[in-house]
Amino acid sequence: MATTLDPDALRAEVEAARAESQQGRPAKALSRYRSLRARIERSGDPRVEIGFQQVRVVLGLAAAEYELTGRLDAAMTLLDEAEALAGSTGAESMRASVRGQRGLLLLRSGRREEALKALDGAEEVMGGADPSDQFSILLNRGVLHLDAGTLDAASRDFERCIEVARASGDELYESKARHNLGYAEFLAGRIPRALAAMEEAARSPSNQHPVLLLDRARVLREAGLAHDADGILAQAAEMFRDAGLAQDLAETDLVRAECALVEGEVVRARAFARAAERVFVRRRNLQWQRKAQLLGLQCDRLALDERGPRSRRAALRQLAARAGALAEDCRTERRADLARSADLLARECLLRAGGELDPALTLPPPMRTADALPARMLTREVRALAAMHRDDRPRAAAEVRKGLAELGSHQNRFGSLDLRTAVAVHGLPLARLGLEVAERNDSPAEFFAAVERGRAISIRLASVGPPKDARTAELLAALRQTEEEARGLEGDPSAGETLHRLRSRASALQRDIRARAWELEGGLDGDGPDGVVESARVAETRAAARAVGTAFVTYVVHRGRWTAVLASARRPVQVDLASAAEVDELVQRVRADLDALAMPFLPPPLRDAVRRSLDAGLRRLDALLLDPVGVSGQPLVVSASAGLVLLPWSLLPSRAGLPVVVTPSATAWLRAAHPVRRTTPRVVSVAGPGLHRAEDEARRVHSAWAGSELLTGTGATTASVRGALAGADLVHVAAHGTHQQESPLFSSLRVGDGPLYAYELDAADRAAPCVVLSACEAGLATVRPGDEGLGLTSVLLHLGSRSVLAGVSRVGDDVAARVMAQVHASMAAGTASAEALATALVDEPEPAPFVAFGATW
Repeated sequence: MATTLDPDALRAEVEAARAESQQGRPAKALSRYRSLRARIERSGDPRVEIGFQQVRVVLGLAAAEYELTGRLDAAMTLLDEAEALAGSTGAESMRASVRGQRGLLLLRSGRREEALKALDGAEEVMGGADPSDQFSILLNRGVLHLDAGTLDAASRDFERCIEVARASGDELYESKARHNLGYAEFLAGRIPRALAAMEEAARSPSNQHPVLLLDRARVLREAGLAHDADGILAQAAEMFRDAGLAQDLAETDLVRAECALVEGEVVRARAFARAAERVFVRRRNLQWQRKAQLLGLQCDRLALDERGPRSRRAALRQLAARAGALAEDCRTERRADLARSADLLARECLLRAGGELDPALTLPPPMRTADALPARMLTREVRALAAMHRDDRPRAAAEVRKGLAELGSHQNRFGSLDLRTAVAVHGLPLARLGLEVAERNDSPAEFFAAVERGRAISIRLASVGPPKDARTAELLAALRQTEEEARGLEGDPSAGETLHRLRSRASALQRDIRARAWELEGGLDGDGPDGVVESARVAETRAAARAVGTAFVTYVVHRGRWTAVLASARRPVQVDLASAAEVDELVQRVRADLDALAMPFLPPPLRDAVRRSLDAGLRRLDALLLDPVGVSGQPLVVSASAGLVLLPWSLLPSRAGLPVVVTPSATAWLRAAHPVRRTTPRVVSVAGPGLHRAEDEARRVHSAWAGSELLTGTGATTASVRGALAGADLVHVAAHGTHQQESPLFSSLRVGDGPLYAYELDAADRAAPCVVLSACEAGLATVRPGDEGLGLTSVLLHLGSRSVLAGVSRVGDDVAARVMAQVHASMAAGTASAEALATALVDEPEPAPFVAFGATW
């Protein structure tokens, strides 16, 4: 005997089960669906509205079963049952939903052509379907188009999704469609727009599925922010694991593997890739299995860079064979994109291994403008390697130049300095290859040009600054207050829990502030075709250096060793110097010794031992880096990368009394090398709180310059100091400085109302031509791949300051005060900034690790 069910109550229960599934809880959804199915079958209620819900229940069962087990055959059997029920119960309008669900599961299984056929069939008959089913059909077909790279078709489906969601008043569905529109922007290479759309979608409180985190992390990984992406992926992985979503968890592991590869962590990357592959094999998802296999091969490729030449060549050939086999499998399975990526990897390995090759392998692979930046960079690399194998070195050099120009154009799309510097990681292999091409030509001039093309590209673009909206200002104010509260509790043993909470809040605020800046788009400016200033050549660098009577030396790590090019000689000279590992260790030791000597109460015997260690380290670095180059007795401009940016060059014995300038690149130096100092410059001297002798130092600077301004106490606020940096000719800041290695744009100077962050310095204002930062750590930078430095000093140089004097290690307050008083006395008398610093350091008995960055003023 049939039992009558309440249609409204039943509908509510089915929606509750569906909500569990949509929020990433398939196990709970499965339990609800099974209970509902049993109750409906027991009731025997013949009404159409009950049949309608019965079909929904079986559809939900199919989806939940697939998510939990990966068994497509079992899910398809349930969908066959649902389609039969739609006909037998009179719920004909549910046929579109059944076909849509079939298409989704086929898509999740990697069977794209079958999925598209099913979803097209669903769209044809969805006119009478429920709005939620119409939305799902269009959304899933849009995702399929994304996967296939047909972005216009994907965007059209997502726009229709938004229309359906708005008409039915469904905020959740609308936010999902907006998120996917953002993903389409990402695949089109418009990362700021992608992040803005995803951020807008995430504001919906009902749309908190971990897939949103996964997609956002994919965008950040593509932008080079692998560390940030991995933090988001860790959150998503925990949510997927708790929900039992094995497929999504494995996809997350695969992206984490990609992030680890970007950061050079091969072992970690391989572990994630293998874990993901095991899941895909178990779930019989061949498309994702192939993706994991390709990433595993990429891990193996990066690991080979650590091997010696002979064993590396043999291993490259073996890896090429494996990549070629994978490419053939993908072609057989009609996975063209994966086949192409595997082919490129195989060709790169064979070309690197050298020897006799099939002539077809030495032909350049076609460029595809629709490819993502990493794929375009790899294609350029393979084209350059192929040209080198044909001994066509001009063509190889041209491919490198074109690739790095594309990178600069891509960087110029970003209105965030954070993203501009991060994305440079994708050009690193190409920049290294450029050095190899120049080395084969045995031309120091070409080698110099190759270094310049790949170095600090972002500084050759138009300046950018932070967003100026009210919300960003609120976040910055909250961050400043939070960090000041935390500072007040440091050293209090009873405040551990509160301190931890404040620091966690500060980290969250920093993430929110950075995320807002990531959404800014860049523009075109500069003298290149894509707004990128042309890189310097050795002839113009030599002419400029000889005109001002200075030597110019570029340092770069090549094949694990530091190499120098003396560009100012009549003919450029290239010199092999020393192991990069040895030099880096010495730089770290020197900086550690300087930090120790800055401690005010170091016992005399220990101080003497540290001073001997420092002097020995400086002598050794002098012998390794300067003696072989032959610049004794000359003023010097250094273009350096990596650890040498942090070296106190002015303290090297052979530099005593001689000006030294450290510049991001020859291109940057040429742009800033000829400053015109006003007869009566506007000078502002600032003293921050909590620093012994800061106010005394600031007053002595103030007295050295007639008509200068003095900001101390409550007058030295973040706003007044920003105003000084934007409007004065020379700004001196005596304050506590902090460099944040992981978030360098939040490196700061502590002034009267809290920290002034590098992030706040605005590109819309003219940066002071000369800035003196008499603060610990103010000259430090986080050097990202591509020699892209970020920190207080580097931001000021990006914004147009010509000369920044700053410390690269800790320095005692008394030492800083003495040195700076003499520096400003000399500068006020007309001496240039780098020469004034050199003279002051000669007269100072204690080591003062101040460096002149940029140019001289």
